[in-house]
Amino acid sequence: MDVSRRAVVAAGVGTGLLAALDPAPDEVTFWAQDLFTGRCARHRSEETRPVLTLSAGPALGLLLHERGRAALAEEVRYGPGDVVGASPVCGWHVGTGLPVGRLGDAALRRGDATATNLLLRRGGGAAAVTGFCRRLGDRRTRLDRSAPQSCTAAPWDPRDTTTTAELARTHGRLVLGAALPPVDRAALLALFPTTALPGGWSLTHASSTGRYGTAVLVGTARRGRRVVLAAATVRAGQPGVVGSRSAVTGVVSALLTELDATW
Repeated sequence: MDVSRRAVVAAGVGTGLLAALDPAPDEVTFWAQDLFTGRCARHRSEETRPVLTLSAGPALGLLLHERGRAALAEEVRYGPGDVVGASPVCGWHVGTGLPVGRLGDAALRRGDATATNLLLRRGGGAAAVTGFCRRLGDRRTRLDRSAPQSCTAAPWDPRDTTTTAELARTHGRLVLGAALPPVDRAALLALFPTTALPGGWSLTHASSTGRYGTAVLVGTARRGRRVVLAAATVRAGQPGVVGSRSAVTGVVSALLTELDATW
């Protein structure tokens, strides 16, 4: 299954989806591909948007690519100076450390910023993980800083950014494509949380929030034989406004509902 192709059929996603979304349509981007039919839906999916802490996914992909599943058992020790805000897991294990797999779980399921930083460092730093994205064919994702600086999400800042289309395709290459052996793909996918959505969909995903009301989500939605690879972002508000995970999940849920009606 080729999840990297660009020659896809545009789906007739109506304006009703965008009109129903909050925040306004010009602050929403999405990209989705039904891997059963090959059809794709997109809205402003080539515009630059923050990666936030979703860099944890490619960092884990790089570690698995280099060392296989054994990398997940490797212990990572860290000190008080490594802990940043929004670290609900790592804050409890200062001095003792955690294995890479636990860090991945903390980063992807709990949005633990310290875990994301430690995974980036373990992978050789932001430049090394960016280089891995390039080797996967991703020309837009760039990682520059550690959290919390990477989550400032200033609309004019090109650092720590991606596009919705590249975010989804890179995720697809890691969890569905040939970038990793099947056993390593399964190990990576198992670190992502799964949420039930209306219409019988099961969404396995990661999401992250930052300033300027920014929230980003990437994942795969499944129902029966259908698998939809999707990513979405929302942005609304001033610098002090923190993004909403429920808002960006709502975009994907509405997108799947609309795709059911049009595909």
